[in-house]
Amino acid sequence: MPPSRHRQRRPGAPGPHRDGGPQMAEDQRGHLPRRALLIGAGSLAVLAAAGAAARTVVGSREADGGQSPQPPETSARHSSPQPAASARLSPVARMRSARPFTVAHRGGSADWPEGSQYAYQQAVRTGVDALEMSVGRTSDGVWFGCHDRTLDRSSGTNGFVIAEHTWREVQQHTISPPARYPDQPNRPYWRLDEFIESYKSSHALWIDPKAAEPELYPELLALMARHVRQPKEVFVAKSMAQNTAWAQLSGAHRIQSWGFYFSSDLDEDPQLLARTQKPWTMFGLDWDAPAQQWRDLSATGRPLVAHVLSQRAQRQVALDHGAQGLMIAGVTEVLG
Repeated sequence: MPPSRHRQRRPGAPGPHRDGGPQMAEDQRGHLPRRALLIGAGSLAVLAAAGAAARTVVGSREADGGQSPQPPETSARHSSPQPAASARLSPVARMRSARPFTVAHRGGSADWPEGSQYAYQQAVRTGVDALEMSVGRTSDGVWFGCHDRTLDRSSGTNGFVIAEHTWREVQQHTISPPARYPDQPNRPYWRLDEFIESYKSSHALWIDPKAAEPELYPELLALMARHVRQPKEVFVAKSMAQNTAWAQLSGAHRIQSWGFYFSSDLDEDPQLLARTQKPWTMFGLDWDAPAQQWRDLSATGRPLVAHVLSQRAQRQVALDHGAQGLMIAGVTEVLG
């Protein structure tokens, strides 16, 4: 592959937004494959054959039983010893029992290089209840933390499509720090299997297939199941609410799911909620969405999680709207 295809952007050159500020929610748009929307709108027939393999793995597991200035390195000031009863709960049940429960968005994408092992380590030290990872898949079948189809935004490459490259090629690049902490060092990309092994006993793990094609969802679900005895106790399936295919497939194995909406999408399509709500067990909405939209989602009776918070003042706004959970990019600021 010619080097020019994925050359590094020069230091200081303008690049896509990487902060956890107002554009954070907008950064999540446009990455859901069109085929996921088409499948979600109709049947899951295209997943049926591959889904059988996922059902076999998950079913066998369940049959077994069981379960510039830089922010300082975080301390465990937000965590506290858990009561014995709480400690016996599964990671998902423990998360759901917290009020509000907190989810580190890509490990804290406004604080540290997103999706890196370092980011998750720091987020865990703040006492968050859950960790979210958006994942992509390399050409040789390695799933790892990456929000986009390419490494261009996170590593400054030019046209580096992850599905067209091997894991070894991905490892030649590193994750840039967030815009507000440009002096932080870059960090390596992190494999999903290593992420699961590190936190499967301590935290609920929210997995978003992001740019992956729907045909790969059963493979992803099978990978998740290989690492835990009871996937439903560890994982939450996350995606845009329009991607009902991911919610239905994970729901077939009793894995809880979170479908998030954007206020502007609900404005543009008054039938969006009615058309997409059925398979999701939890909903997400912009923390600053209009009160009526919060009331509409609350009327479904399902838990609501505000997204994506980067400042402490946003926390109270979200809670006043009735949010039971918070998807947080600025972990040190919101929980500081």
